[in-house]
Amino acid sequence: MSADTEPPVSAMARAWARAVCAEPGSHTTPQQLEPVLIEIVQSLLELARFEPFPVTSAKQLGARLAEPPFERTRMLAQASRWLLGFPSGRPGSLVATRWPFIASHAIDSYAQALQERALAQQEQSMTAKVSLRVQEIAALQHRLRHEATHDALTDLANRTLLQDRVRRMALDPNCHVGLLLIDLDRFKQINDGFGHAVGDEVLVELANRLREVCPPDTVICRYGGDEFVLAVNRDQHSLAEICRHIHQALRDPVWSTAGPVPVSASVGTAHNPPGAPCDFTDLLRRADRDMYSIKTGNRFVYTDSDGPEIDAAVAG
Repeated sequence: MSADTEPPVSAMARAWARAVCAEPGSHTTPQQLEPVLIEIVQSLLELARFEPFPVTSAKQLGARLAEPPFERTRMLAQASRWLLGFPSGRPGSLVATRWPFIASHAIDSYAQALQERALAQQEQSMTAKVSLRVQEIAALQHRLRHEATHDALTDLANRTLLQDRVRRMALDPNCHVGLLLIDLDRFKQINDGFGHAVGDEVLVELANRLREVCPPDTVICRYGGDEFVLAVNRDQHSLAEICRHIHQALRDPVWSTAGPVPVSASVGTAHNPPGAPCDFTDLLRRADRDMYSIKTGNRFVYTDSDGPEIDAAVAG
């Protein structure tokens, strides 16, 4: 083929690249597309001279239009326009005669690649949505389980979780079951004098203090309005020490939005040795009885070098 009839590959590739980049939503530049288009078109022209006609190779070249740097473009109409309308050679020449056939194979392959890319993106999107939904369901289940086993105000364990943990402790032949029942003194006066909102502030603060002073493995439960029940794997001597720490933690006033609120608490204990039959109701009744024996007069004086004498409502 003489020079004056050489197909205008560069001019066509430049115009094609500019047309693609002018489309709304294009994320590439003519400088990125033009050299690749030149390479593809020149390769298709070479294939048009082969005998027998290499259909597979033509399809592979068409599929390249769906690969980088074209992965963020959809230019099926542009590809059809520029390839089928390209002046590939002198009318009647072998290349010009075969060109529509080879261009059609390339365009069909590009269309198929676009479809596969769309399906892959859709599948990826569906997978991501399913994964997100699974995570949302798991998070919801975790939240519902937490809400079912924890107090809404203090986020401490509720009765259901406490009883389950005590049952598990009792099943362990090497585990002590120590129960501490904490009853806030004169809490009704706090609610009546300061209001229920301040009463809630007091409960939240005392719950936080219990978290700070109790051993890490303690199950801390808000059992009722102003009652807390703690379950811990400790012997009787250790329970007495925990009681003292609790008393120290709960004796200081709570600073609320209404100012300082004086607080104190009575603590009763009950203990079940390892391997012995354990009934939660009976254990709680014993702790309750111990707490009330202290609250009703069997009290001792706790002295502190930095402050006045304080009646410690603690079961020893």
